[in-house]
Parts: sequence; structure tokens; C-alpha cells
Amino acid sequence: MPEKISILQIILGAIALLFLINGFLKFVRNEKGQTYFKILATLFIWGNILVFSIFPDLTHIFSRKLGLGENLNTLIFIGFVVIFAILFKLLNIIEKLERNISEIVRRQALNNLKDKLKEK
Repeated sequence: MPEKISILQIILGAIALLFLINGFLKFVRNEKGQTYFKILATLFIWGNILVFSIFPDLTHIFSRKLGLGENLNTLIFIGFVVIFAILFKLLNIIEKLERNISEIVRRQALNNLKDKLKEK
């Protein structure tokens, strides 16, 4: 553990932990749209965010090994966190819309079929 943990580290760690728990619970409850890919992506992305928020020195080690500078690492990391949060939220919204559209199309098709059968 680092000597001093900042408020930002605590907030990022808490957010990552909440997304991990939420994704795991959705998978365990077998909610619609939950796949192995989705749980693995959640575990990988938010697990890494959790680890890097608790151990920020790991980002410096990786950036040094890759030959990147250290000054922008924090901003890049925060940017990735925000982008991933937005992407997960958008994926959930899109999946709900797809389910709703599918349900509407099915109902309409059944209604059309009933109307045609009544006409005969």
C-alpha cells in the first residue's frame, strides 16, 4: 500500500469497486444481456482501474517500460476512467433500447397476424 492515499484514489477505487460489484451481481442474477464477454470486460477494465487507483506507482512503472513520459499519466488515466464509465452507461442504454424495440416489433407483428386471421 502507498504511504499516503489521496481523496482521488479513494473516489476512483470506490467507483471501480461499485462497477465491479454491479457487473458481478448482474451476471450472477443472469439479467438479460449479461454475457461472459461483458463480465470479463467489466472485470478487466474496472479491476485494472481499481488496482491502478490503489497503486498509482504501477502506472509509472508501465509508462517507463513503454517509454512514455510520466507527466500526463494521471490525466490519461482519469480520461480512461471517464470514457469507460460513459461507454458502459451507453452500452446499457443501447441494450435496453434494443430490447424495447424488439418487444414493440413482436407485439405489432402479433397484432397484424391476429388482424389478418380475423379478416379471413
